[in-house]
Parts: sequence; structure tokens; C-alpha cells
Amino acid sequence: MKYFKYLLTTLIVLSVFIISGAIFLTFLGFGLYGLSRILIYFHLAYFGYNKNFYDNLIYYGSYIVLGYFNLFIVENLMDYFRKKLPENPYFQGLTFQLITFSVTTLLFYFIVHLHYTYINIDFWVIVVIIGFLFICKEIFYPDSKNLNQKNR
Repeated sequence: MKYFKYLLTTLIVLSVFIISGAIFLTFLGFGLYGLSRILIYFHLAYFGYNKNFYDNLIYYGSYIVLGYFNLFIVENLMDYFRKKLPENPYFQGLTFQLITFSVTTLLFYFIVHLHYTYINIDFWVIVVIIGFLFICKEIFYPDSKNLNQKNR
């Protein structure tokens, strides 16, 4: 009976993660669909890849996932540098944010975006979109800290 209780608890927690993840991905999909429609309406982008549902999902989804990994890697690497060089003026304040934003945008454009020939978005539009995401991150998560580490 004890193991059944643990199994039931595990299944409940797992179902909460699966349901919340599915809701998040659904909202992300609707948001990206809306963003793509806005970009198409104002002639700021052209999305020329149009096969079946699963091919489109893999093509455009991999674009988004590679962009996310690019952002994740650059931010973690910059945080690592900031921890290793805490007195360096380049890793403090607005300068740190501008360097992170610039490196992320340039790496995304040259490593990810140029290889997707059916997605035509100008560089300045990508700069505006990634800049908006960085501004939202700073508004909603200012001076975020690792809450698992104790202050020394």
C-alpha cells in the first residue's frame, strides 16, 4: 500500500508537469503564430516553408529550439564570466546586458537564422524581437539570483 501511495503521488506530480508544459507550449505556439502573422502583415518577414503539418512543426520548431539553446548558452556563459571576473566593469550593470544582448543576437543570426533559407526576416527585425525579449526579462526578473545558494 505504501508503494501505491508513492506511485500515485508521482503520477499526480508528473501529470501536473505534463499539463502545465502542454499549456505553456500551446500558449507559446499561439504567440509565435500571432507574431508570424503580424510580421507577414507588415511585410517584415516571409515564411516560405509550407509542407505538411509535421514537416512544418519540425522545421519551424527546430528554428525556435536552436534559438532558445543559443540564448541559454550565451546567458549561462556570460553569468559564468561575471562570477569569475566580478570586478571587471564589462560584467556589471547595463554594459553586461548590452554585451549579452549583442552576442546573443549576432550568434543567433549567423549560426541559426542564416541556415534556414525559407525564413526571411531582416536583421533589424530580429534585433527588435530579441531586444523586446531582453527588456521583458529585465522587467519581470530584475537582478535574478540563484535561490538555491546560501549567501556567504
